[in-house]
Amino acid sequence: MSVKILGGVARGFPLSLPRSELTRPTSVLIKRKLFDWRQDLSGHTFIDLCAGSGAMGFEALSRSADKVVLVDSDKYSLMTMKKNRDELVRAFGFDEKTIQLSQIDAKKFIEREITYFDESAILFFDPPYDDHALYVSSLEILRQKGFRGELWVETDRLKGPPRDQITQAFHSIIKVVEQGDHFVVVGKLI
Repeated sequence: MSVKILGGVARGFPLSLPRSELTRPTSVLIKRKLFDWRQDLSGHTFIDLCAGSGAMGFEALSRSADKVVLVDSDKYSLMTMKKNRDELVRAFGFDEKTIQLSQIDAKKFIEREITYFDESAILFFDPPYDDHALYVSSLEILRQKGFRGELWVETDRLKGPPRDQITQAFHSIIKVVEQGDHFVVVGKLI
């Protein structure tokens, strides 16, 4: 199974998905709504936490993000991200140095690395929906660390934390994208 890049220079390029029960791709409609709204990502670093295949980050790369950081703790996800990166670099000549892959827990990444990113960063956070504690603790750490970039948080009405629990973490909400039971809150924490 694969997903395709929807826009930019690599439009239509198929990406492999990890052979893991731990990951699920962001729906095409959610991804389309987000990236149709934010088509050109020049000048931005796109951080994809709980990245799975890296599809969201590679979409940002295709749409001219200056740098992409893909983070997942699952070894199968990391292998898939490497394969997708190598194929994109070979097919489109992307600079491999602009694609950073990290096999680390999302919370540890936030604790150790998030202060290195400024207001030009866009952080896409899509953990397993039923890991409510990870949502809450990660949002709190991001606020404590003073993350100034834009935050995109994906969750699900049925399995994820209550919507108000997500939205109350934000200082300002820029946009909410919805598709069925899934939604992404876009905003700033400070």
